Amino acid sequence: MNTIMPETTRQERRAAKHHSHRTWFVIVLVTCITVVGGTGVAFALNNADSSGASPAPARVSSTTSSSSSSTTSTQPTTTTTTRPVLAQPPNATLPAFSGTLGPGASGDVVRAYQQRLADLHFDPGTIDGHYGDATTYAVQALQKLTGAPRTGRLGVGETLTLTVFQYPPPLQPSGEPNRTEVDVAKQLITLYENYQVRLITTTSTGSGDHYCYDSPRLNPTQHICEVATTPSGRFTYTRFVSGWDKSPLGQLYQPYYFNGGIAIHGYSSVPTSPASHGCTRIPMHIAEYFHTLVHVGDPVYVFGGTPAQILSSSPIASVAPSPVTPPVTVVPAPPAPTPPAS
Repeated sequence: MNTIMPETTRQERRAAKHHSHRTWFVIVLVTCITVVGGTGVAFALNNADSSGASPAPARVSSTTSSSSSSTTSTQPTTTTTTRPVLAQPPNATLPAFSGTLGPGASGDVVRAYQQRLADLHFDPGTIDGHYGDATTYAVQALQKLTGAPRTGRLGVGETLTLTVFQYPPPLQPSGEPNRTEVDVAKQLITLYENYQVRLITTTSTGSGDHYCYDSPRLNPTQHICEVATTPSGRFTYTRFVSGWDKSPLGQLYQPYYFNGGIAIHGYSSVPTSPASHGCTRIPMHIAEYFHTLVHVGDPVYVFGGTPAQILSSSPIASVAPSPVTPPVTVVPAPPAPTPPAS
């Protein structure tokens, strides 16, 4: 038997079903709007300018630090430069000998010490086993550096020093990588290359004596008197003269000027004490190549010198020669006649 449902009941069920479908549609629609809206907002934030202009870089707080190399910052980067440490030589084993070794000695023992001096950049000349002037100068430089007597001879003290030698700190710790340091107190020159010791040599600087000279090239009417000093300060190499250069005070061999007329130059005699007019003398065998180790503009630091003193700079007086009076010849009177005997 079929039961016929009332028309009102059917309409109520249809309305309920339709309401359920609308409810799900609204939920799905709201969800889609939320997702799309969020994406649109994010897209809009990342592409605020649709005209093609690049967005401004992100601002980085000055208190924020990052080790990433890709971080963009408008703040300047601070770079710390680490100065290379002074490389120290290893210890050495040297042959023993009795007494002392000095000029005129020869043999394998001398050769071994020449090699050690060369390894330490004191330059003893040709490593030939002959103890000559170049080796003497190298030993004197070692003795000056350590405060030993400046004999130029190798003894027990020098052997021990060479065995465990270490370079002292530079006089100019904050100096340039390539520079020359002149130690007037110790009468030494140390040349640095890339912060490392390249050469240590004996020198002889201004004697401190008073001297006078005429300089027609500078002023033909003046007689100049000065004190022989090597002034302290920071200078730079200005010019090099190959061979002999004549100056008002004599001939300079292979001079490299760094302070007016003051130069580092070769000289046949380099005493262990100050003896020059103000220049810094070096041994001739070192002067042969010294100019190849330095360049114009390289700094030169002089320590322990004193300011130059000009004692006088007065015109040379033109004095007319005094007339010469001829000598007076005195003719002796003839002897008186002897009276006749009575």
